[in-house]
Amino acid sequence: MKALVLSLITPLLLVGAIAQAQTCSFMLVSSSTNASGNTRMDSIAYSFNGPDVAIRIHGGPRQPDVRLIFDPAAGTITQLHEINGRKGGFVFPMSEKRWPGMPHSTATTARPEPPSGQRTRTIDGHDCLEVKVNGTEYTGIAWVAEDIPLSMERVFSYQSVGGGKQTKEADQFAEFGLTGLPLEMQLTSAKNGSDIRLKVAHYTGTVDASLFDTSGHTTSLVEE
Repeated sequence: MKALVLSLITPLLLVGAIAQAQTCSFMLVSSSTNASGNTRMDSIAYSFNGPDVAIRIHGGPRQPDVRLIFDPAAGTITQLHEINGRKGGFVFPMSEKRWPGMPHSTATTARPEPPSGQRTRTIDGHDCLEVKVNGTEYTGIAWVAEDIPLSMERVFSYQSVGGGKQTKEADQFAEFGLTGLPLEMQLTSAKNGSDIRLKVAHYTGTVDASLFDTSGHTTSLVEE
């Protein structure tokens, strides 16, 4: 196992160098409304500390919250949970097998200068540009923050942890060619699916240390 993790360090250091380093925390809130008018709400907390990233996926009814901590230098992903007061978790090698969305984690934020006359709007103190997006499954409007060097494609990459996990959301943002971070976004299904609304809430330029805290958790090492 030690040899395997060490063999991953060099390429993963490169991944960390390519991915733009951020220091920030926020909540990504999403809602999906189907044709019957039923709406489902989800929220995920994110914290970026340079190349290290931690997220908390909020569980549904009778489902525990799950935290994931990504450490490219160590070549590991730590999964933490608490069930009936018992704190446990797993540590496994960072690889595309375990993290299918890993290629999306290097998505950059470079984008061309906006055309003159493009609409702007201030959201939570951030100047945002209106960007129209088109894809095979969705069309919509995004309000992209001009001062936050983070890609939504990269943000969604951290949700796809687990063998065989889908990367659909990150793939869609790659298809859109939308390289910035939308603070608000509305997507309309082009195939009679659910309409989606996204909002970045409580953005701050500081690290949420609680998301990286592993104290009290007993973790097991998982072989590749």
